Amino acid sequence: MLVNDDQAVLETVAGLLSAEGDISVDIALSGEAALEKLATAKFDAVISDYLTPPAMNGIDLLRNARARGYMGLFLMFTDKCDEALALDAILNGADHFLPRCNGSRTDVALIRSLILRRVQRSEDEGGRQDAEAYHSLLMRLPDGFAYHQVIYDNAGGSPTTMITDANEAFERTFLPSGESVLGRDVRDLLNGQDIFEKRLAMAIDNIITSGMEARFTERSPDREKWFSVGVYISEPGHFVTMLSDVTALKVAERDLELYKRKMRFIGSQVRHDILNQLTALNGFLSLSQLKVEDRSVIEFLSKAGTSGNRMRRILELSREFEQLGMSPPVWVPARSAVDKGMEQVQGDRNAVKVDLEGLEIFAEPRVDLVFRTLVDNAFLHGKATEVHIYSAKAGEEHKIICKDNGTGIPPEKRKFLFDDRLDHSLFLTKEALAITGIRIEETSQGGGACFEIMVPRGCFRLTSKPQ
Repeated sequence: MLVNDDQAVLETVAGLLSAEGDISVDIALSGEAALEKLATAKFDAVISDYLTPPAMNGIDLLRNARARGYMGLFLMFTDKCDEALALDAILNGADHFLPRCNGSRTDVALIRSLILRRVQRSEDEGGRQDAEAYHSLLMRLPDGFAYHQVIYDNAGGSPTTMITDANEAFERTFLPSGESVLGRDVRDLLNGQDIFEKRLAMAIDNIITSGMEARFTERSPDREKWFSVGVYISEPGHFVTMLSDVTALKVAERDLELYKRKMRFIGSQVRHDILNQLTALNGFLSLSQLKVEDRSVIEFLSKAGTSGNRMRRILELSREFEQLGMSPPVWVPARSAVDKGMEQVQGDRNAVKVDLEGLEIFAEPRVDLVFRTLVDNAFLHGKATEVHIYSAKAGEEHKIICKDNGTGIPPEKRKFLFDDRLDHSLFLTKEALAITGIRIEETSQGGGACFEIMVPRGCFRLTSKPQ
């Protein structure tokens, strides 16, 4: 804004300042008019003459403007070449005192330079403050965040990316050792051996080549966390990656579903089994009372004892399986899990051959109950005399096979084998494995039973070559 009580001077200086189109000029013929404009509009600079008394002079305008909070450039531009006036202006907050003693074009060129320099400095300072505030916020975010620049190859090669900013949460996800990810292509941090890393690499490739943004939820490479991942374009040639930890939500969802299933099972199925066994037990006892003098009472009492034992096993099994899902999954040596399960098997443990050395699975801590159930069923229901538990590669998965030489599974029961209405122990076995995405199915083609436990990629690791 130009302030001068001489209309001719105003028009001349305003015309010269705005000639190149990069400066917009407003004018005021008095100090009072200038203050009114400052109250309603924003100005990068005020260039004021000393002004002629008795109206508000330039020094009074300067004092009032600063008192009302105007912090932009204030330049005294006057034909009064007076050192005392110049000192008074500087002491009251003027940024510059410029005597109008030279040719007007030279004076205006200097004013233009001062204005543009001040505006640029303000923009740089504002940008720096904004960048510092943004970076500070970025560093404090609990979720991972990284800013990437796409680097294109002029020779036609595949574009690469470079991380230009990232917070600690992002770095910790990919480089637990504490190294910095700055300046690196995020794809170089991915080994491509995990579903999480494969999906992230694919999302980055897609956003580079086609601009297609992505959002997905997947388990982290260490299998300990779940992340909601977003890959978005921020500006041309740049994109951001956000990793939001949703482990608590996933655990809550899993626990809620498991709780519902357990409550349904405990409240209905276990009660149903116990009542059935108690009915049988009471019936046998009643018959034995009617035939006290008969030698066959021994047989009835034996059957009563068998029913009682089965009832006890159902209660024990329900108590053990009730603990499933209460602790987070862990890496378990498969051979150790089988050995622990064999401790309570009712049958000849020496008849069980195990070839699982070097295999670990990411599973429910009580996965030993799975192997105990399979072997128990082989001996008790399948009348098996030999059980072989071993592992084999199955594409990107690994399978654990439990095969016996017993009577096998009747065809009419296979369809409902893992249904909670048919066999509660196998139903719970399936549920225990499903906690980490492991599946189980019966695949025999005749003869004894053959159960295959399918362990997905990321949920198994080989510490040595299996025997």
